[in-house]
Amino acid sequence: MQQQRRLLFAALAVVVVAVLGLTVVMKVWSPSRPAIGGALSGPRVEPSQQATVAYRVRSGDTIAAILQRFGVPASQVISAGREHYDLARINTGRTLTVGYTRGVGHASSLRYPMDGDGDSTLVVRWDEQAQAWSAAVEQVQYERELVSRRFQIESSLWNAALGAGLRPDDVVRLAEIFQWDIDFNTELHQGDTFSMVADGLYLDGELRKLGDIHAVQLQAKDAPLVAIRHLGASGDVGYFDPDGKARRKPFLRSPLAFSRVSSGFAPGGRFHPVTGKRRPHNGTDFAAPTGTPVRSVGGGVVTAAGRAGGYGLLVRIRHDGGYESGYAHLSKILVRKGQRVSQGDTIGKVGSTGLSTGPHCHYELKLNGGYIDPLKAKLPVSVPLPQGERDAFAAERDRWLPVLLEAALLEPEGQPEVGE
Repeated sequence: MQQQRRLLFAALAVVVVAVLGLTVVMKVWSPSRPAIGGALSGPRVEPSQQATVAYRVRSGDTIAAILQRFGVPASQVISAGREHYDLARINTGRTLTVGYTRGVGHASSLRYPMDGDGDSTLVVRWDEQAQAWSAAVEQVQYERELVSRRFQIESSLWNAALGAGLRPDDVVRLAEIFQWDIDFNTELHQGDTFSMVADGLYLDGELRKLGDIHAVQLQAKDAPLVAIRHLGASGDVGYFDPDGKARRKPFLRSPLAFSRVSSGFAPGGRFHPVTGKRRPHNGTDFAAPTGTPVRSVGGGVVTAAGRAGGYGLLVRIRHDGGYESGYAHLSKILVRKGQRVSQGDTIGKVGSTGLSTGPHCHYELKLNGGYIDPLKAKLPVSVPLPQGERDAFAAERDRWLPVLLEAALLEPEGQPEVGE
């Protein structure tokens, strides 16, 4: 009778939570049916003895408040899981799943995806016999199979890659390989082609996503750009051309990953849309929605971070070799004067502050105090591989180049989307 009362109380609590506007989904499940990647060990329980409640994390939620709503002893569960993951770092949009077991007066399990792909899941479970909470991590076990893709640019890299079956995350990874060599906003043209060789990650016979990208070729109007993946002696992964020169360079070609150029470098002057006067335009404007991340094109020290007249919110960064970069009209600044930043760090968000007619990032680059065109200037090049790693890289290059050349001969047709 007491157990029935406890179950009735738990059920009423769930109903109250749902009435208060929480996104709750109830479903019956069987613990004897392993989750993806295998289930935690434990006693077999009949399906009718368990139920789960799913809750999608909202902005402003805290893990303690969520767990308390669902009858979960927050401090104990957080403490048990801390060995694997700090539940205080919950992410908006991810889904917590709380399990209830007949005969247990409180929640009996908690599942939380530790990454955006759901490859790793933290599982905290109540052990009735030990009267304690314990935690483990479940990993999705993918099957790997080599896949090749070739796709042709019609409107943008983004659209072409998605049409070839890549996920948005894979497109970003692909763009990052060549981000030092090409500005994807201005330097790709219709008819350019990408070829790539990567590990395909399969689950139940279905391609879910791409793993390691081993080799990529961008065939543009000029000479092709080739990148071969190399795992360095220090454990860092980098991409190199066939001669062993790193694709990574001291400066990125653009402060925004994906956008469009709305106004180019014009030191001789242009008509200013706000003042109505002709004046020099010593930078390049990248149009993008307000809030788009703006990244530092290189490592350096922040020399200015604040409001600066017509520039609006402005960040300037001093780099080695006499270079200085500037980022204007920001809606938000995320660094402070004197701070050291690394290449690719987000330093602010696109906005329309100062003399601006719409959201964009005005990007400037100086060399020894003089303005230069950031899209046409010959920027510093990379250094080659260390002597001790050249033989290992040569083996990787000789393995993947022939496969990449075969991929480059494929018809650039669209593929089924990964995970569809």
